[in-house]
Amino acid sequence: MAKQPNREKQTAVLRSAQQKRKEQKREQVFRAIEEIKKSGKPLTFPNIAQVAGCSISYLYKWTELTEYIHDLQSQKTQQLNSLEEKQPGPHSLKTLSEVFKQRIRELSDENRELKRQNQNLRGHVAEIFELKSECERLRTQIKQLTTPESSPKVVSLNSVSKKSDNGELKNPSQEITHLITEKGIKIGVRLKQEIAKHEPERVKLAISAFEQYRGHNSIESPGACLLAMIRDETEPNVPLKAMTPLEDEFERWYCQAIESGFCQDVPKKYLPIQQGEIQVRVNNDKFSSGYELLSWQIAKAKMELDEDSSIS
Repeated sequence: MAKQPNREKQTAVLRSAQQKRKEQKREQVFRAIEEIKKSGKPLTFPNIAQVAGCSISYLYKWTELTEYIHDLQSQKTQQLNSLEEKQPGPHSLKTLSEVFKQRIRELSDENRELKRQNQNLRGHVAEIFELKSECERLRTQIKQLTTPESSPKVVSLNSVSKKSDNGELKNPSQEITHLITEKGIKIGVRLKQEIAKHEPERVKLAISAFEQYRGHNSIESPGACLLAMIRDETEPNVPLKAMTPLEDEFERWYCQAIESGFCQDVPKKYLPIQQGEIQVRVNNDKFSSGYELLSWQIAKAKMELDEDSSIS
Protein backbone atom coordinates (compact mmCIF):
# COMPACT_ATOMS: atom_id res chain seq x y z
CA MET A 1 0.00 0.00 0.00
CA ALA A 2 2.94 2.37 0.61
CA LYS A 3 4.34 2.03 -2.93
CA GLN A 4 1.51 3.96 -4.62
CA PRO A 5 1.93 7.28 -2.61
CA ASN A 6 5.71 7.10 -3.05
CA ARG A 7 5.31 6.62 -6.79
CA GLU A 8 2.87 9.56 -7.04
CA LYS A 9 5.24 11.77 -5.01
CA GLN A 10 8.19 10.75 -7.19
CA THR A 11 6.18 11.45 -10.35
CA ALA A 12 5.10 14.86 -9.04
CA VAL A 13 8.71 15.84 -8.22
CA LEU A 14 9.89 14.71 -11.66
CA ARG A 15 7.13 16.64 -13.41
CA SER A 16 7.87 19.81 -11.41
CA ALA A 17 11.55 19.60 -12.31
CA GLN A 18 10.60 18.81 -15.89
CA GLN A 19 8.45 21.97 -16.16
CA LYS A 20 11.31 24.15 -14.92
CA ARG A 21 13.69 22.51 -17.40
CA LYS A 22 11.24 23.12 -20.24
CA GLU A 23 11.07 26.84 -19.50
CA GLN A 24 14.86 27.09 -19.29
CA LYS A 25 15.23 25.14 -22.53
CA ARG A 26 12.77 27.39 -24.39
CA GLU A 27 14.64 30.49 -23.25
CA GLN A 28 17.89 28.89 -24.34
CA VAL A 29 16.47 28.26 -27.81
CA PHE A 30 15.23 31.85 -28.13
CA ARG A 31 18.67 33.16 -27.08
CA ALA A 32 20.26 30.91 -29.70
CA ILE A 33 17.94 32.36 -32.37
CA GLU A 34 18.90 35.92 -31.45
CA GLU A 35 22.60 34.99 -31.50
CA ILE A 36 22.29 33.49 -34.98
CA LYS A 37 20.39 36.54 -36.25
CA LYS A 38 23.12 38.84 -34.99
CA SER A 39 25.91 36.70 -36.44
CA GLY A 40 24.26 36.66 -39.88
CA LYS A 41 24.35 32.87 -40.12
CA PRO A 42 21.49 31.04 -41.90
CA LEU A 43 18.52 30.63 -39.57
CA THR A 44 18.13 26.87 -40.10
CA PHE A 45 16.99 24.15 -37.69
CA PRO A 46 20.43 22.44 -37.60
CA ASN A 47 22.17 25.76 -36.80
CA ILE A 48 19.64 26.60 -34.08
CA ALA A 49 19.93 23.12 -32.56
CA GLN A 50 23.75 23.33 -32.55
CA VAL A 51 23.86 26.76 -30.84
CA ALA A 52 21.10 25.87 -28.36
CA GLY A 53 22.69 22.51 -27.58
CA CYS A 54 19.59 20.45 -28.33
CA SER A 55 18.45 17.98 -30.98
CA ILE A 56 16.60 18.88 -34.18
CA SER A 57 13.75 16.59 -33.16
CA TYR A 58 13.31 18.68 -30.01
CA LEU A 59 12.69 21.84 -32.10
CA TYR A 60 10.05 20.02 -34.15
CA LYS A 61 8.53 18.64 -30.96
CA TRP A 62 7.21 22.06 -29.84
CA THR A 63 4.74 23.57 -32.31
CA GLU A 64 5.20 27.12 -31.06
CA LEU A 65 8.99 26.99 -31.60
CA THR A 66 8.57 25.50 -35.08
CA GLU A 67 6.06 28.16 -36.14
CA TYR A 68 8.23 30.95 -34.69
CA ILE A 69 11.32 29.76 -36.60
CA HIS A 70 9.33 29.40 -39.84
CA ASP A 71 7.98 32.95 -39.41
CA LEU A 72 11.52 34.32 -38.94
CA GLN A 73 12.72 32.45 -42.03
CA SER A 74 9.80 33.81 -44.04
CA GLN A 75 10.45 37.39 -42.86
CA LYS A 76 14.13 37.15 -43.81
CA THR A 77 13.25 35.86 -47.29
CA GLN A 78 10.76 38.72 -47.77
CA GLN A 79 13.36 41.26 -46.67
CA LEU A 80 15.87 39.91 -49.17
CA ASN A 81 13.26 39.97 -51.93
CA SER A 82 12.29 43.57 -51.13
CA LEU A 83 15.97 44.53 -51.08
CA GLU A 84 16.35 43.18 -54.60
CA GLU A 85 13.32 45.17 -55.79
CA LYS A 86 14.41 48.43 -54.10
CA GLN A 87 18.04 48.23 -55.24
CA PRO A 88 18.06 47.06 -58.83
CA GLY A 89 21.33 47.30 -60.65
CA PRO A 90 24.76 45.67 -60.36
CA HIS A 91 24.19 44.55 -56.76
CA SER A 92 20.88 42.76 -57.43
CA LEU A 93 22.60 39.75 -58.97
CA LYS A 94 24.90 39.52 -55.97
CA THR A 95 21.97 39.62 -53.58
CA LEU A 96 20.13 36.99 -55.60
CA SER A 97 23.21 34.78 -55.50
CA GLU A 98 23.36 35.03 -51.71
CA VAL A 99 19.69 34.09 -51.46
CA PHE A 100 20.26 31.04 -53.63
CA LYS A 101 23.31 29.99 -51.63
CA GLN A 102 21.39 30.28 -48.39
CA ARG A 103 18.50 28.30 -49.84
CA ILE A 104 20.91 25.59 -51.04
CA ARG A 105 22.37 25.31 -47.54
CA GLU A 106 18.89 25.00 -46.04
CA LEU A 107 17.88 22.35 -48.57
CA SER A 108 21.10 20.42 -47.91
CA ASP A 109 20.35 20.36 -44.17
CA GLU A 110 16.77 19.25 -44.80
CA ASN A 111 17.99 16.59 -47.24
CA ARG A 112 20.31 15.10 -44.62
CA GLU A 113 17.46 14.99 -42.11
CA LEU A 114 15.13 13.33 -44.63
CA LYS A 115 17.78 10.71 -45.44
CA ARG A 116 18.03 9.85 -41.76
CA GLN A 117 14.26 9.51 -41.47
CA ASN A 118 14.16 7.42 -44.66
CA GLN A 119 16.71 5.01 -43.18
CA ASN A 120 14.48 4.51 -40.15
CA LEU A 121 11.45 3.90 -42.37
CA ARG A 122 13.36 1.24 -44.32
CA GLY A 123 13.85 -0.67 -41.09
CA HIS A 124 10.11 -0.53 -40.39
CA VAL A 125 9.32 -1.77 -43.92
CA ALA A 126 11.64 -4.74 -43.39
CA GLU A 127 9.80 -5.58 -40.17
CA ILE A 128 6.47 -5.44 -42.03
CA PHE A 129 7.68 -7.95 -44.63
CA GLU A 130 8.94 -10.24 -41.86
CA LEU A 131 5.54 -10.11 -40.15
CA LYS A 132 3.83 -10.82 -43.48
CA SER A 133 5.97 -13.93 -43.97
CA GLU A 134 5.18 -15.06 -40.44
CA CYS A 135 1.43 -14.63 -41.07
CA GLU A 136 1.68 -16.74 -44.22
CA ARG A 137 3.51 -19.45 -42.29
CA LEU A 138 0.90 -19.49 -39.52
CA ARG A 139 -1.94 -19.54 -42.07
CA THR A 140 -0.41 -22.61 -43.72
CA GLN A 141 0.06 -24.28 -40.33
CA ILE A 142 -3.59 -23.66 -39.38
CA LYS A 143 -4.74 -25.15 -42.68
CA GLN A 144 -2.64 -28.25 -42.08
CA LEU A 145 -3.99 -28.67 -38.55
CA THR A 146 -7.62 -28.27 -39.60
CA THR A 147 -7.38 -30.70 -42.55
CA PRO A 148 -8.54 -34.24 -41.50
CA GLU A 149 -6.13 -37.12 -41.87
CA SER A 150 -6.86 -39.62 -44.64
CA SER A 151 -5.62 -42.62 -42.65
CA PRO A 152 -8.34 -45.00 -41.38
CA LYS A 153 -9.21 -44.66 -37.72
CA VAL A 154 -9.08 -47.72 -35.44
CA VAL A 155 -11.73 -47.87 -32.73
CA SER A 156 -10.74 -49.75 -29.60
CA LEU A 157 -13.12 -52.50 -28.50
CA ASN A 158 -12.51 -51.47 -24.90
CA SER A 159 -13.83 -47.99 -25.59
CA VAL A 160 -16.97 -49.45 -27.17
CA SER A 161 -17.58 -51.67 -24.21
CA LYS A 162 -17.09 -48.76 -21.79
CA LYS A 163 -19.64 -46.67 -23.64
CA SER A 164 -22.12 -49.51 -23.58
CA ASP A 165 -21.54 -49.95 -19.83
CA ASN A 166 -22.02 -46.26 -19.04
CA GLY A 167 -24.97 -45.81 -21.33
CA GLU A 168 -25.42 -43.46 -24.23
CA LEU A 169 -23.35 -40.26 -24.48
CA LYS A 170 -25.24 -37.18 -23.30
CA ASN A 171 -26.41 -34.96 -26.15
CA PRO A 172 -25.38 -31.27 -26.24
CA SER A 173 -27.87 -28.62 -25.16
CA GLN A 174 -30.53 -27.52 -27.61
CA GLU A 175 -28.86 -24.10 -28.03
CA ILE A 176 -25.44 -25.56 -28.91
CA THR A 177 -27.05 -28.16 -31.17
CA HIS A 178 -28.86 -25.40 -33.07
CA LEU A 179 -25.70 -23.28 -33.38
CA ILE A 180 -23.80 -26.19 -34.92
CA THR A 181 -26.48 -27.67 -37.19
CA GLU A 182 -27.39 -24.29 -38.70
CA LYS A 183 -23.83 -24.15 -40.03
CA GLY A 184 -24.39 -27.40 -41.93
CA ILE A 185 -22.31 -29.54 -39.57
CA LYS A 186 -23.51 -32.93 -38.34
CA ILE A 187 -22.93 -33.65 -34.65
CA GLY A 188 -21.16 -37.01 -34.56
CA VAL A 189 -19.88 -39.10 -31.66
CA ARG A 190 -16.43 -37.45 -31.50
CA LEU A 191 -17.97 -33.97 -31.56
CA LYS A 192 -20.37 -34.94 -28.75
CA GLN A 193 -17.50 -36.31 -26.69
CA GLU A 194 -15.45 -33.13 -27.15
CA ILE A 195 -18.40 -30.85 -26.32
CA ALA A 196 -19.03 -32.81 -23.11
CA LYS A 197 -15.46 -32.07 -21.92
CA HIS A 198 -15.92 -28.27 -21.93
CA GLU A 199 -18.15 -25.66 -20.34
CA PRO A 200 -21.09 -24.56 -22.55
CA GLU A 201 -19.81 -20.97 -22.69
CA ARG A 202 -16.40 -22.17 -23.93
CA VAL A 203 -18.12 -24.22 -26.61
CA LYS A 204 -20.14 -21.18 -27.74
CA LEU A 205 -16.96 -19.08 -27.97
CA ALA A 206 -15.30 -21.78 -30.06
CA ILE A 207 -18.33 -21.88 -32.39
CA SER A 208 -18.11 -18.07 -32.79
CA ALA A 209 -14.38 -18.35 -33.53
CA PHE A 210 -15.11 -21.03 -36.14
CA GLU A 211 -17.71 -18.81 -37.83
CA GLN A 212 -15.27 -15.89 -37.85
CA TYR A 213 -12.47 -18.03 -39.31
CA ARG A 214 -14.72 -19.56 -41.98
CA GLY A 215 -15.78 -16.07 -43.06
CA HIS A 216 -12.22 -15.34 -44.22
CA ASN A 217 -10.90 -18.78 -45.21
CA SER A 218 -12.04 -21.80 -47.21
CA ILE A 219 -12.34 -24.96 -45.08
CA GLU A 220 -12.24 -28.44 -46.58
CA SER A 221 -13.67 -30.19 -43.52
CA PRO A 222 -15.82 -27.86 -41.35
CA GLY A 223 -16.58 -30.60 -38.81
CA ALA A 224 -12.90 -31.35 -38.17
CA CYS A 225 -12.08 -27.63 -37.96
CA LEU A 226 -14.86 -27.03 -35.38
CA LEU A 227 -13.73 -30.09 -33.40
CA ALA A 228 -10.16 -28.73 -33.21
CA MET A 229 -11.34 -25.28 -32.14
CA ILE A 230 -13.58 -26.71 -29.37
CA ARG A 231 -10.70 -28.91 -28.19
CA ASP A 232 -8.32 -25.89 -28.05
CA GLU A 233 -11.05 -23.62 -26.60
CA THR A 234 -10.42 -21.09 -29.35
CA GLU A 235 -11.95 -17.63 -28.87
CA PRO A 236 -13.00 -15.15 -31.58
CA ASN A 237 -10.91 -12.09 -32.31
CA VAL A 238 -12.12 -9.05 -30.40
CA PRO A 239 -12.62 -5.92 -32.57
CA LEU A 240 -10.12 -3.15 -31.91
CA LYS A 241 -11.38 -0.37 -29.65
CA ALA A 242 -10.60 3.30 -30.09
CA MET A 243 -7.57 4.31 -28.04
CA THR A 244 -8.05 6.58 -25.04
CA PRO A 245 -6.05 9.85 -24.84
CA LEU A 246 -3.69 8.19 -22.33
CA GLU A 247 -3.15 5.20 -24.63
CA ASP A 248 -2.54 7.54 -27.57
CA GLU A 249 0.02 9.49 -25.49
CA PHE A 250 1.78 6.22 -24.62
CA GLU A 251 1.91 5.10 -28.28
CA ARG A 252 3.47 8.39 -29.46
CA TRP A 253 5.99 8.55 -26.60
CA TYR A 254 6.94 4.85 -26.84
CA CYS A 255 7.80 5.21 -30.55
CA GLN A 256 10.05 8.21 -29.76
CA ALA A 257 11.69 6.39 -26.83
CA ILE A 258 12.51 3.35 -28.98
CA GLU A 259 13.80 5.47 -31.87
CA SER A 260 16.08 7.47 -29.57
CA GLY A 261 17.41 4.28 -27.94
CA PHE A 262 16.02 5.18 -24.51
CA CYS A 263 13.80 2.05 -24.36
CA GLN A 264 14.24 -1.45 -25.74
CA ASP A 265 12.07 -2.30 -28.75
CA VAL A 266 9.53 -4.69 -27.21
CA PRO A 267 6.01 -4.94 -28.75
CA LYS A 268 3.31 -3.46 -26.55
CA LYS A 269 1.44 -6.75 -26.20
CA TYR A 270 4.51 -8.32 -24.52
CA LEU A 271 5.00 -5.51 -21.98
CA PRO A 272 4.04 -6.41 -18.37
CA ILE A 273 1.36 -4.48 -16.48
CA GLN A 274 1.68 -3.76 -12.76
CA GLN A 275 -1.07 -2.03 -10.78
CA GLY A 276 -2.76 -1.02 -14.02
CA GLU A 277 0.35 0.69 -15.49
CA ILE A 278 2.40 -0.53 -18.46
CA GLN A 279 6.03 -1.30 -17.58
CA VAL A 280 8.73 -0.55 -20.19
CA ARG A 281 12.38 -1.61 -20.48
CA VAL A 282 14.64 1.42 -20.03
CA ASN A 283 18.24 0.79 -21.17
CA ASN A 284 20.55 0.87 -18.16
CA ASP A 285 24.06 -0.66 -18.09
CA LYS A 286 24.02 -0.70 -14.28
CA PHE A 287 21.72 -3.73 -14.35
CA SER A 288 22.89 -7.21 -15.32
CA SER A 289 19.94 -7.54 -17.68
CA GLY A 290 20.94 -4.33 -19.49
CA TYR A 291 17.65 -2.63 -18.74
CA GLU A 292 15.54 -1.25 -15.90
CA LEU A 293 11.79 -2.01 -15.67
CA LEU A 294 9.84 1.21 -14.98
CA SER A 295 6.28 2.50 -15.25
CA TRP A 296 5.99 4.21 -18.65
CA GLN A 297 4.93 7.52 -17.08
CA ILE A 298 7.97 7.57 -14.78
CA ALA A 299 10.17 6.52 -17.71
CA LYS A 300 8.73 9.37 -19.81
CA ALA A 301 9.53 11.92 -17.12
CA LYS A 302 13.06 10.47 -16.72
CA MET A 303 13.64 10.63 -20.48
CA GLU A 304 12.63 14.30 -20.61
CA LEU A 305 14.87 15.10 -17.64
CA ASP A 306 17.80 13.42 -19.41
CA GLU A 307 17.12 15.56 -22.50
CA ASP A 308 17.07 18.68 -20.31
CA SER A 309 20.39 17.69 -18.71
CA SER A 310 22.02 17.25 -22.12
CA ILE A 311 21.22 20.88 -22.99
CA SER A 312 22.21 22.56 -19.74
